[in-house]
Amino acid sequence: MGDEELEQARKKKLEAKQAQEQLKATLRMALDEQAYARLMNVSVGNEELYLTAARNILMGFKRMGRKLTDAEVLSLLQAIRQQSEKKTTITFYKK
Repeated sequence: MGDEELEQARKKKLEAKQAQEQLKATLRMALDEQAYARLMNVSVGNEELYLTAARNILMGFKRMGRKLTDAEVLSLLQAIRQQSEKKTTITFYKK
């Protein structure tokens, strides 16, 4: 890798970190303390669920005009999990 490629990689990493910090700051304004802590725990365990929930939370905050509570975030996370969860069914056919 040349110096230019390394510099571009550093730049991308820095931009991604800044975007993540901006998202966290916005979420901190949209959520109460317990809800924010719950969402940060989700971000560690499931990045896709975290990003989907963050998008929905920001839309809900904009629509409601108030901070979302922990119970509201929990129900939102459960709804997202139910929608994305694959259901396995086994069917037996008799001969």
